[in-house]
Amino acid sequence: MKRTGVALGASVLATVFLLSAAAWACVSGPGLKLSTATAKPGDEVTVTGSGWRFKNDPVTIRFNALDGPVLATAPVQTQAFTAAVTVPVGTKPGDYVLIVSQNAPDGSLSQTPARVLLTVVGPDGARPVLGAPAPIESGRPADLARNDESISAATLALVALGVAGVGLFLAGMAALLAGRRAAPSPSPASSSR
Repeated sequence: MKRTGVALGASVLATVFLLSAAAWACVSGPGLKLSTATAKPGDEVTVTGSGWRFKNDPVTIRFNALDGPVLATAPVQTQAFTAAVTVPVGTKPGDYVLIVSQNAPDGSLSQTPARVLLTVVGPDGARPVLGAPAPIESGRPADLARNDESISAATLALVALGVAGVGLFLAGMAALLAGRRAAPSPSPASSSR
């Protein structure tokens, strides 16, 4: 009876840990939406964001790179913001990204930057040629990647809890199965009848 209770308790605890880890893994980051997916140079586009956690840190909207030209900044209210940006005049037709980041007062990132695709069309509305190389401004890096291989303590703690939860679950199941396999031997009084 005692082993079964321990196994049941360990199984319940492991289930709680596994569900917590799964819920944390399914949390999405901030989202972005544009008023239009295509625009001409000089057009105004409204950017709407949701899921931005840090209300005291404004968001910065940049054009086509993490260090690209700043198109707008906006305050975050109730985890959301709305900002109007103007597509830079002289932008060649092609696909570009608007990158939205949120920085703390010390300059560090408050939240992982998010991006949304904007297709810039020509003055006559002509779309860029499919498969044409994306235009790259001179003196700018060709990619958007920034090396940041740091892992937060919260992420490590959640991974550790997940591993511990799986371990507890497996230990509980092993104890439960071992308890069921060990059949009680018949007592001498019952065999004499």
